[in-house]
Amino acid sequence: MDSAPAPAPADIAPHTASDALSALPPSVAAALAIRPTDLVADFPPETGPVPGPAEPLWLRWGLAALILAVTAWLYIGGVWPSIAQSGGFDHNAWEAAALLHGHIFTPPPPPGDSLDMMYYRGHWASFFPPMGAFLLLPLVAVFKSPLAVPVRLFCAILGAFCPLFVYQMAERAGLRRGVRLWITALFAFGTVFWYAVATGTPWYYVQVVTEFFYLLALRESFGPNRPVLVGSFFGAALLSRNTVALGLPFLFWRERRWSWRRLAGFLGPVAAAVLVQLWWNWARTGNPLDTGYSHILMNPAFRASFAQGMFSLKHVPWQLYSMFFLAPAFKGLPNYNGIFPYLTLSINGQSLLLTSPALLYALEADIRRRRGWLALTAVAATAVPQVLYYANGAGQFGNRFSLDYTPLLLALLMFGAGRRFRWQHGLLILVSMVLCTAGAIGLGHVHAPRV
Repeated sequence: MDSAPAPAPADIAPHTASDALSALPPSVAAALAIRPTDLVADFPPETGPVPGPAEPLWLRWGLAALILAVTAWLYIGGVWPSIAQSGGFDHNAWEAAALLHGHIFTPPPPPGDSLDMMYYRGHWASFFPPMGAFLLLPLVAVFKSPLAVPVRLFCAILGAFCPLFVYQMAERAGLRRGVRLWITALFAFGTVFWYAVATGTPWYYVQVVTEFFYLLALRESFGPNRPVLVGSFFGAALLSRNTVALGLPFLFWRERRWSWRRLAGFLGPVAAAVLVQLWWNWARTGNPLDTGYSHILMNPAFRASFAQGMFSLKHVPWQLYSMFFLAPAFKGLPNYNGIFPYLTLSINGQSLLLTSPALLYALEADIRRRRGWLALTAVAATAVPQVLYYANGAGQFGNRFSLDYTPLLLALLMFGAGRRFRWQHGLLILVSMVLCTAGAIGLGHVHAPRV
């Protein structure tokens, strides 16, 4: 006699996650419910990005070209009056000119342009890390004189690529087209990056260079995640501003199985960048661990604070206040000048929450997932030097040191709000854009003192 056929697998157990949940008691099913966003919360290792909505190639390239064209037009237009002026003494351009002539030291700066220049044992030099000068080498070679190099124009062109990189990060994270555009607009016109590009002085030029390479590293990390490219871009960012080194752990967020080959690919270029920085320090001060900052001609207003230590717990209360609560001066308050629009930017900047409140949505990211807590840890680690530092940037709109961890906040924003975008997200992004646009092309150029 034939035996009864074996039950099909479908008769034994539910064959989908939703079937399994429906078979459980309601309370248990609710506790174990799988959200759609969790299914793509972390990218599989080495398999490329999460596929986003299908889009024709012409549309993808067309949107990329449009983003680049709009930001370039607005960024270059915003700084054009300053581009038309004479070059002036730019630390990075003069450092590039010195390198072209086989020197590490610059000529003495003109009277009045020595602020934050390093003077050590009879020699002058820029205290900035070398990447800003390295990028200007071809321009100095073409224009012959560092005074003729259009550093602010170059800064605006570099800056115009950064929003495109943010858009491509969001695309590779699988976000909808409209959400990608909102997040791109937030970065381009709703953060102090807008002011940094519009100002373009040596301090801000270096931060734009940092953002350029940092976003390139994250863009590659969100996409093919080729370790040598990620490490190289991040190493270039580190050679622009050393503090971003503390964000390195986040670049491993997609790694599931550690491989010595991939680890060497990541860390090899970063180690090379560290060696270049150590050589840069040694060549100027004779000490590979001395960046030269203690030898700069400092703003007199900061000397009392610096005397308490370049990094000290004594600076924490002021730094936290400036990061979260510092506001513009209105009528009746110190620094008020009575000029429309009847508020004056403090020389110390403004709270990050008052210039880019939409970044608060980064807190919506699920920090229980590895990518969330890695990004949040990297943000906190990168902010530590700022919190302990003796000054907060000064002569600025907003809080320019926040650019060191803004790319990581954008990643958190994509992980959280980007997948659950609502009208209130768009509203707060618009508020951020209005505030930062006013600071970048209005208040920032009229009222804010320059460093």
